[in-house]
Amino acid sequence: MNQLAQRSLRFIVDSMLGSLARWIRMLGYDTVYARDMHDSEILEAARDEGRILVTRDRGLYRRALRRGVQAILVSPEPAKALAQLAGRYGITLVINPDTSRCPLCNSPLARRGRDEVKGRVPASVYERHMVFWVCTGCGQVYWKGGHWRGIEKTLMEARRMAARVRDRGLQHRG
Repeated sequence: MNQLAQRSLRFIVDSMLGSLARWIRMLGYDTVYARDMHDSEILEAARDEGRILVTRDRGLYRRALRRGVQAILVSPEPAKALAQLAGRYGITLVINPDTSRCPLCNSPLARRGRDEVKGRVPASVYERHMVFWVCTGCGQVYWKGGHWRGIEKTLMEARRMAARVRDRGLQHRG
């Protein structure tokens, strides 16, 4: 699947997977977090909006498949769940803030220079960073701070898991 087709993937994530919803958004995929939705509403939204259901709920997963809704049953562990999504749908496990979505509200991010965020970030952050991203929906400001190492570590682990699964699949075909 090419990158444009990958980016057109849209997800709906059930209420048990809020952390995963934020990860998928940061990876750049339009992702609804169905925090306050009943299962029937989730299935209806997935069907009507062409979204892939991401869940840990086996019953919801089975109902989705019976109704012709594309769905994936994932691990509760974020790195493993990301690896499962990469293996099944080919999502790219790299965060590019220029194509990311807001982990809070799902709106696209826009790159901004430091002058545009002055007074909206701590002074120490303003002094140390030149590039920021601002959510086009809620206005939240993001930058590559100290937490970025943790993000990269989780993604590296997910890429490793996805590669092992891919390698096992190739071995079984050969």
